[in-house]
Amino acid sequence: MSLVKWFRKNNTKIMAVVVIVLMVGFIGGSALTSLLQGSRGLKDTVATVAGKKITNQDLIQARRELELLRMLRADDLLRAQDLIGVLLAELLFSADRGGSPDLINRVKQTIRRNLYDISDKQINDLYRRSVPPHVHWWCLREEARRAGIGVSNTQVGQLLGQAVPQLFGGRTYSQLVGPLISEQRIPEEQILATVGQLLSVLQYGQIMCSTEGLTSRQILHAASIEAESVDVEFVEFDTGVFADPCAPEPSEEDITRHFGKYKAFFSGDVSEENPYGFGYKLPDRVRLEYVAVKLDDVRGIITPPTQDEAGDYYNRRKAQLFTENVPSDPNDPNSPLIERTKSYAEVAGSISKQLLTDKINSKADSILQEARTLTEAGLDEAQADTPGSRTLEQLKERAGDYEAAARQLSEKHKIKVYAGQTGLLSAVDMRMDESLGGLFLRGHAAHPVGLSQVVLAVDELGASELGPFDVPKPRLYENIGPLKDPFGAGSIMALVRVVEARKAAAPESVNETYSTQSLQLDPNEPADENIYSVKEKVIEDMKKLTAMEATKTKAQEFVNLVEMDDWDKAIHAFETLYGRPDPQNEDDPNTFRLQNRTGLRRMSTATLETLAAQWQGDPVMLSLLDDSKRERRFVDQLYALVPPDSNTVEALPVVMELKPEMKCFVIKDVSIKRLWKEKYEQVKATKLFQEEHARSQSLAAVHFNPENILKRVNFKLIEAREEPANADAPGESEAES
Repeated sequence: MSLVKWFRKNNTKIMAVVVIVLMVGFIGGSALTSLLQGSRGLKDTVATVAGKKITNQDLIQARRELELLRMLRADDLLRAQDLIGVLLAELLFSADRGGSPDLINRVKQTIRRNLYDISDKQINDLYRRSVPPHVHWWCLREEARRAGIGVSNTQVGQLLGQAVPQLFGGRTYSQLVGPLISEQRIPEEQILATVGQLLSVLQYGQIMCSTEGLTSRQILHAASIEAESVDVEFVEFDTGVFADPCAPEPSEEDITRHFGKYKAFFSGDVSEENPYGFGYKLPDRVRLEYVAVKLDDVRGIITPPTQDEAGDYYNRRKAQLFTENVPSDPNDPNSPLIERTKSYAEVAGSISKQLLTDKINSKADSILQEARTLTEAGLDEAQADTPGSRTLEQLKERAGDYEAAARQLSEKHKIKVYAGQTGLLSAVDMRMDESLGGLFLRGHAAHPVGLSQVVLAVDELGASELGPFDVPKPRLYENIGPLKDPFGAGSIMALVRVVEARKAAAPESVNETYSTQSLQLDPNEPADENIYSVKEKVIEDMKKLTAMEATKTKAQEFVNLVEMDDWDKAIHAFETLYGRPDPQNEDDPNTFRLQNRTGLRRMSTATLETLAAQWQGDPVMLSLLDDSKRERRFVDQLYALVPPDSNTVEALPVVMELKPEMKCFVIKDVSIKRLWKEKYEQVKATKLFQEEHARSQSLAAVHFNPENILKRVNFKLIEAREEPANADAPGESEAES
């Protein structure tokens, strides 16, 4: 059959296909799925919001409205607002470009700087949607309408008249809107009404995020914490100094009883029932398998950069890297600045050093990429292309042999390539480790992602948060890396994989032990030294507890000695009797000395909770909260010594006990700089605005959370009633677009 006859015979089918293609181009690519699945008609109901029906036509119109707003650069207009506007813009307009890592980085920095109560997970949730943005737009628009929020076309026109020239490089409102009316055939009233609906959604969000009022007591408390400070002089008494080395070991019965009482607590969990903060619950931990190279070893197998390479580097980059602004008159630092290019001789040394570092890192990366290829060779090509399709059993079975790969690469490159397994490591173990602490992966965002945050994100733990702009969440036995120090200060590069994950839990018994061995890069280092023993930790705490009474007694003896003589003589006497110089700290050889700390400020419970929320997805940062809590307890107890109507303590010196730190302090002097009423009246209005603003910004992440929006308006997809394949198609296609 000729081609012409075939066209004539099938012209009806061809025209149907053409119509479908045109409809897909007009409605949007996601409509193809709906059409292929046999979607309902435009007027058929696909979902409900608070009982109100939503048709395909409604959702198509919502998508068109978002496209119109995008053409008007409404997303840029929103991002010029506060955090409420920025989060709304990301919710509605980021799907087409996947979000901006730089923007989200700035948002997270703003959150941390201003102590907004928003976690990284809440920001990342903006990009985890079960339905497309135009569905959220329809729901938000309906929510604002039901609340009676509206902006008139006249107000919208005035706003656009001011904003358009700034957004479009000087173009006027008429120059922008005219083509939309004439070419796109969009009535001006529709343009103004759509922008007005967006402003209504923004305004409603601002109202809902600003409804939580603050009491006068809350403002006074916040202002006093910010304005007040305390100065203190003291001598510290640690239980470790007064523990009796000849004291008998606790009995097995006492050890078991103490362990059973505190095994469900993490160490440092202070409460009324646990005033000393004992705790033996084990943290989330992973066992890593690794292939690693030392950068010093790699240095020996590369060719140092030549003078020609250094000169070429200088010539290609001198305009970007080697220019500086200097005074036009060298003798007058205030003279006008001129641009000066550094000579090659001035920078030749640093260029050669940088080129050498680049060559070392490149070679190390190349070796580890080879290791990655070798250890993934057992995976099918299809699985290698789609890692998410691999099952855990397949990964474990086909995971390449790290030891064999290391031997092969050592022989090939004539350097030692290390391989092995670590013990069970927590986030803190990894961060504090000399080899692992500086290893990072580079994500889409500007900042690197630490090793501990990556490996603790495996599904078996879920202890850390990885967002869409970080790195993909790893699975057990999947290669991670190569990892490197992004700041060039590391001594190794490594490829790792998680081969075991242990969820945080109380130890099964007091006799539980496990290895905390890190990378073994020194053949002379014994591996059995890095063993954590729950029993040893329990005994250590019990000995300190026993020594606490002796410590308080010695602190009181010190007070008596001060009252008889003076501070210098008392310190000298105690240093002679009990001093134990610290060989690790040459600048601080004395156990007893008079310490002076000034400008100490209280930290509110709200601030601690905010920091905990912000660091929710990073176990290493969460561990730093312990330092903040220790400092807070110290300052709070200093405040407790001073009567509310005074600035100091009359009867000094005095012994202050700090149970969670197992320490006592003999206070020589303490002075609080109070916030008095006159000063409070001056700062009250400013503090009220700051606190209310911070709270409203923090609530924005809750208000614009995609799932919260659907719950608020009771969004429901229409369930299938007839043919499942056809009945479900409209809702699912919209959700996938």
